[in-house]
Amino acid sequence: MSIAFFDIDGTLATGTHVPASAAAAIERFRADGNQVFICTGRARAYAEKNFGSYADGFVCCNGRLAFRGEEHLYEVPLSSEVVASIVATLDELDAGYCFFEEWRAHYGGNPVYRDIAEGVLGLDELLDGVDAATIQAYNFDVYFGDMAQRERIAEALADSCLLNPHGPHPSADMTVLGVDKGDAVRNVAAALGVDLADTYAFGDGINDLCMLKAAGHGIAMGNAMDEVKAAAEFVTSDIDDDGVARGLAHYGLA
Repeated sequence: MSIAFFDIDGTLATGTHVPASAAAAIERFRADGNQVFICTGRARAYAEKNFGSYADGFVCCNGRLAFRGEEHLYEVPLSSEVVASIVATLDELDAGYCFFEEWRAHYGGNPVYRDIAEGVLGLDELLDGVDAATIQAYNFDVYFGDMAQRERIAEALADSCLLNPHGPHPSADMTVLGVDKGDAVRNVAAALGVDLADTYAFGDGINDLCMLKAAGHGIAMGNAMDEVKAAAEFVTSDIDDDGVARGLAHYGLA
């Protein structure tokens, strides 16, 4: 059995649209007894709601939560001290932010961005206020008014977090340094008894670098950042030019 790990935004999908060629290739890959894991910075509810039909399991929150069905394979929540420190920094920058538990999210900061958060998350419950002492958060998104504010956020948190923009949308998910998608790839493979040589990772963004390096075979999309392409074993075509299908076909997997 092999495992293929797919980032969502810019790799598997544009928004929630998955190219037909990618869907068909993934179906063939799974039909041969292999497994697909979505590997994303997004929260569990968003990932399962929009991409559940394509996957056997999920790595969410940039590597801090991995599961297959209701079985948790790996999880490393944020400490209350880390949450409190990040909240203090974001409040100083007048940003909006949303911390994710497994099924719920907690919104804080500038209320102007709350509707944006609620509109895209697809969560059953979005609560107001972030109490660092009581929540079990795995990750967080930030919301901002313009590129200048986004850059201020990235700079202020550079020592502890990596910002991953959601394309042109005024939001980004954050990798809190210390645990990343690469850790999840290694731990999921170990939990399922699959050799890393039989793992394949597809990505396009800076937060996918660790995943491509951890997997036995790292595949960069044609639309990936230059740093991601440089780290990849193989560079496939763009997402809208059958990139996923061509990548799997290159390895004889679909």
